[in-house]
Amino acid sequence: MNKPTFYSRFKQVLTPAVAGLALLSLAACGAPTEAAAGGKEEGKSSIKVVVAPIHFETAYVAEEQGFFKEAGLTVEIVPGADPSANLAQTVSGQADITTASWGVMTTAIAKGMPVKVVSGNGVVDPVADNSGIVIPKNSNIKTVKDLAGKTIAVNGVNTGGDIPMLQAAVAAGVDRKSITEIAIPYAGMQAALEQGTVDAAFVADSYYHQLVTAGFTSIASPVREFQGNMPVTVWAATDAWLTANPGTAKKFNDAMDKAAKFYSDPANSASIVAVSARVKQVDASKVNPKAYVPVNTSINLTAGQAGIDAMADLGYVANAPSAEAMLWNDAPRFTK
Repeated sequence: MNKPTFYSRFKQVLTPAVAGLALLSLAACGAPTEAAAGGKEEGKSSIKVVVAPIHFETAYVAEEQGFFKEAGLTVEIVPGADPSANLAQTVSGQADITTASWGVMTTAIAKGMPVKVVSGNGVVDPVADNSGIVIPKNSNIKTVKDLAGKTIAVNGVNTGGDIPMLQAAVAAGVDRKSITEIAIPYAGMQAALEQGTVDAAFVADSYYHQLVTAGFTSIASPVREFQGNMPVTVWAATDAWLTANPGTAKKFNDAMDKAAKFYSDPANSASIVAVSARVKQVDASKVNPKAYVPVNTSINLTAGQAGIDAMADLGYVANAPSAEAMLWNDAPRFTK
């Protein structure tokens, strides 16, 4: 499949969640943080961190392996939801650092929200398939071209996470406007497929592998094809919080870097599986190690910029920020 260099633009629709973030950012303006109010130059030592339903393992590793403690931090890990909802918690002051997605951060910053990427987390595996467009048994959909006029479950509509699916559709000659997207959490996609609520689902990580194991068919892996090595999930905070707590952010990144190395070591696979099983409340035998994506606290600016460019080409953002502008000054980064 040839990757097109230009994709048809369509009218931008800002999701209610991201639109709500703009209102929250206005309400949060002027509210002093704990560090600012207390006059602590380097920042607070006790923080609340929101994790997503995917790529959460590194945060728990940092806690359980003592990496947060070594960094001088006391961390409360809070289970979150989709990237927009998670980001809203930091903007409203309910949390300090959150798991967001590169796509949601691009949209938010383009809209003028005072937030930045603190460091990276989950990355698109350029080799293994950890996501895909999945269809139910006996579906009349055989290829991506057959998605024209169909209803597809996505984790978030017009948040950026659906871009690879749309890129694949456009590359196959499908008018993306003919596709109807319905926002459904990954955990609910199997039921939606079985009940006929949707014709296909764009699913990722362990949920993707669960569906394939259950007999559903993956007709394409557009994330790997179009976004290899791109940051997927990232750690984010508000500009005000980072200004007031630069030392805290650096300590957090130090701890997460150690956690990423622990997570990436094959010798620790059993420990990572145990974390996943406990958090998801399933038996460890039900956790598929193949579902784990690479993690990197350092942001790949080249791959990240390619993702931003795709969002701009598809009409998701106007006045899109550069990958460099999305990052906190001390966020780790590299160009490749």
